[in-house]
Amino acid sequence: MTRVSENSNSASLQFSLEKTKERLEDLQMKGSSLKKVRRPSDNPVSNVEAMSLGSVLADNQQFLRNSDVALLHLNQTEQCLDQISEILLKAKDLAIQQSSDFYDQDIRKNVSNDIIQMRNQLLAISNRRVGNKYIFSGFNTLKIPFDLDGNYTGDDGKIKLEISKDFFIPMNLTGKEVFYSDQLVAPSNIPEPDLETPSGEDSETPARDLASNNDLESRFHKRDNLFSQLTTLISALENNDPKLVQDLLEKFDSSISRIITLRTRVGSLVNTAMTTRSQIETENVDKEAHRSKLTDADVAELFSDITKQQQVLRTTYQSGKTMLNQTLLDFLR
Repeated sequence: MTRVSENSNSASLQFSLEKTKERLEDLQMKGSSLKKVRRPSDNPVSNVEAMSLGSVLADNQQFLRNSDVALLHLNQTEQCLDQISEILLKAKDLAIQQSSDFYDQDIRKNVSNDIIQMRNQLLAISNRRVGNKYIFSGFNTLKIPFDLDGNYTGDDGKIKLEISKDFFIPMNLTGKEVFYSDQLVAPSNIPEPDLETPSGEDSETPARDLASNNDLESRFHKRDNLFSQLTTLISALENNDPKLVQDLLEKFDSSISRIITLRTRVGSLVNTAMTTRSQIETENVDKEAHRSKLTDADVAELFSDITKQQQVLRTTYQSGKTMLNQTLLDFLR
């Protein structure tokens, strides 16, 4: 029969107590954090996968922020295009009316005042901002895109944002795209109107002098734009030129068609951004659930294990109390 010394019993009991306390401490730490993987050594495979999922989720959060910024600018751009369409349609309706011989010179001068206000509204729309950034100035977002004469001072830059992994969309239209046509035209031989002080109903305003040859030559090959169309309409009305008013109708039709095309393009970008955002949100829910399975503890199972370990610890203490409190008389029995 092998003799077991008291020192051996004591060492064995101490080892059992330490292991039980260690397991109980680990369970209590998991209970305080509700995480079953607290250190990489707890589960290296799950930890690596959870870290990878965390990186993807962080990227997706940035993509969602980018989508919000893109949608803000695109929605504002769409509103501007809608307002531009309304101005052009109203200007075209007035031009159709005033191209008829039914109206006289005084009525056309009064209508020109309405067109002047439309041009001012168009200029305000062209310099619309989101925050402190102009939406039609390309990359030069801090520089006003159009001066009072309707000249474009921005660039052709397209600001693109990444709204999904390796997927970029433009969030702006340049002023040239919106307010300028693709055709090179010569200016009409009519005087330019005074846009600041429209003529009154009871004042006789003489016809303005024609532009000089130098002015015509310097302005000859300019791209047709919305401002010049309205300016030409104002001059034609003030100078009682129904033929020129009628000639502008085709340009208005072309401009309206171009704005509608741009609205369609912006609308498709808005739909793309919203669809991508919805997909990312769904992906985040799935990845978050998977990461939770890898790292989060099962609360019911965890506290059940804690109760079991506490009972094991109490049993170990009771066993040790019986084993270590023996005296010499206990061995002589």
